[in-house]
Amino acid sequence: MIVKLLAQIPGENVLQEVADGLIAWAVVIGIIGLVIAAIFWIVGANSDNYSQTSKGKRGVVYVLVGVALIGAAPVLVQWAFDLGQTAG
Repeated sequence: MIVKLLAQIPGENVLQEVADGLIAWAVVIGIIGLVIAAIFWIVGANSDNYSQTSKGKRGVVYVLVGVALIGAAPVLVQWAFDLGQTAG
């Protein structure tokens, strides 16, 4: 998704490719974090370790929220930009 603001900047194609690459890597790292947190949750639940289970659950929630925000970032930026254009 190309943000309208970037269409006015020289070299916007390079910036868009860098942003897309960073988003892709962030999602991959998020998936790795999700797997690690799920393993903590599973091991903690099977060993009756409440602390480890709790940390695993928290990790899963944090990763899901983080990846959702990363995925929604271009849409949120576009929304904020459009809102700023209509406000003033």
